[in-house]
Amino acid sequence: MSDLTVKESNEKTTKHLWPRLLVAVILLLALGAAGYYGWQQYQLRLAEAHKAEVQAEAIAQLEDQWGVRFMHVALVAEGGLLDVRYQVTDPDKAVYMFDEVENIPRVIASNGIELAMNDDPHTHDLEFGFSYFFLLRNVDDSVKPGDQVTIAVGDVELPFFEVEQ
Repeated sequence: MSDLTVKESNEKTTKHLWPRLLVAVILLLALGAAGYYGWQQYQLRLAEAHKAEVQAEAIAQLEDQWGVRFMHVALVAEGGLLDVRYQVTDPDKAVYMFDEVENIPRVIASNGIELAMNDDPHTHDLEFGFSYFFLLRNVDDSVKPGDQVTIAVGDVELPFFEVEQ
């Protein structure tokens, strides 16, 4: 009678198992990284949508209360001055913007420094649809191109306004 011997080949199965495990781990890591990246992008889009919503509400409130629409803030004079431009949408309301010290427009830098006009700004007749500007000194280089500043008039604040060069 012949002897049948059965060899167990655990070595062979283990050798073939490692590449599969390695591929599975790599795929799981790639899926996790892609999911995390997608989640971050989703959160960024939510934050941008929230900023846009807050800014739109502030723009409407400024127009309703003060009769002006701010157009842009730009650094001029080699970064030493801030050029703030606005358009008058209601001259009867806009004229009161410069009447009292607490209502005078100011720019709040991202580091919290407030840039404002002097207490007695030069005023003139404001006309509907015309654009006007005022210059503010950029104290301690508080504002850089691309920064987001807040424009405040009285108690109304317009956040997330990007500074142009």
